[in-house]
Amino acid sequence: MVDRSTILNAFRPNSEIENPAAFAGRTREVRNLTDALLTDRSCPVIYGERGLGKTSLAVQMARIALGDSALLEQVGASGSILSADEVFVPFIVSCSDATRNKDEILQRLINTAEGYKTLAGLEGREADSATSRKKLNLKVFELESTKNFSAAEKRKHSRLNVEDRLLAVIDAIQASGIHKFLFVIDELDRAANTDGLANFIKNASSDSVKFLLVGIANNISTLVSGHESIERNLQPVRVRTMNRAELAEIVERALALLRGNGVEIDVAPDATERLVSAAGGYPWFVHILGQEALRSVWDSKRSTIQATDVDEAIRALAQNRFAQQFSDAYQMAVRDSRTREIVLRLIAKWPENDVPLSEVYPVAKRLGVSNPSVSKKDLMLVRHGSVILAPPEHERGVVRFRNAVFKRSINLRHSIYSGVRGEVDEAWGNRT
Repeated sequence: MVDRSTILNAFRPNSEIENPAAFAGRTREVRNLTDALLTDRSCPVIYGERGLGKTSLAVQMARIALGDSALLEQVGASGSILSADEVFVPFIVSCSDATRNKDEILQRLINTAEGYKTLAGLEGREADSATSRKKLNLKVFELESTKNFSAAEKRKHSRLNVEDRLLAVIDAIQASGIHKFLFVIDELDRAANTDGLANFIKNASSDSVKFLLVGIANNISTLVSGHESIERNLQPVRVRTMNRAELAEIVERALALLRGNGVEIDVAPDATERLVSAAGGYPWFVHILGQEALRSVWDSKRSTIQATDVDEAIRALAQNRFAQQFSDAYQMAVRDSRTREIVLRLIAKWPENDVPLSEVYPVAKRLGVSNPSVSKKDLMLVRHGSVILAPPEHERGVVRFRNAVFKRSINLRHSIYSGVRGEVDEAWGNRT
């Protein structure tokens, strides 16, 4: 009997993709990042908007750094598989809103490296192919951390500043026979201040020590403070919205994994088309809507996901536990103003991240909003969630959503005020 968790985890809206067999698209990014791993003293950087799978890509790069061949074979890049003397030991940390500065980021790396915890986690991850199982062999890393990091040694390290402590930890691990390291710093944008980090990375990087940075940003300068000191080392890879074929591949891979577990569920072509269209380039929406549609089909003992299942998942998006934050943000932004809802939905209609208000205001006025700039200013205020902002690199007259996934969710959900969604859709479609 199939465990229900198999159904619920075929799509993964709330966690990164660890299994290469479930990872879809991103062929160019995978190839470019693998080249960065093979380039001495380079610092690869994964950046882009929310909801595009940056962390999943970083996890796959950690596997590739370890010598796992599965994804490289999948994307036709077998020639880039790391040889035994090229593999890295990856240590993965994530910043949070409580991460204040460079020293706290480095301390997280120290804590992870001292305990070999990332290695233990990677060893237990899925490796479906025989090649992957062969390549992902971590026996060499099964060392006793208490032996390598005695209490006396930790006390010695504690007398150093945080930069020297990390270097001392690296030296101690290398003395045990592990020579190459990949430090993955995820969600770097959440750190309050990254001053000094670029300079440390530049000085610490070598043929055997590499850093991979991951974060939300529209450009590298907004992700790494002081990037000028490391600009020749940076190998930035921007993660953009997925094309339709890549989004459809997510569905194909999810159902293929289900079939591998004895679950025969198909998807109608128009259902895949509906998922892809609703996602608007964001894989997160394929996962969240696909998960809900699949759950509905399984519970009703059917064998095919239909377009109507996807439509129902879209209608239920506002109540979905993983999308609740967007429903709350929408309520806070609109509150008691029909005109504010009109302006919010019109701004969300613009296909690019940076929205020229000269395209929005004329349509708003045709819908009876006499002064749309008032609503725009409201949407920038804390009491309305500060859902939009003025990009500092642009002149006046341009706004951007703080969260591009929230922007996409607006176009999928119903309006609070009756008729607003239809009015906005019609007016936007008829604009000249």
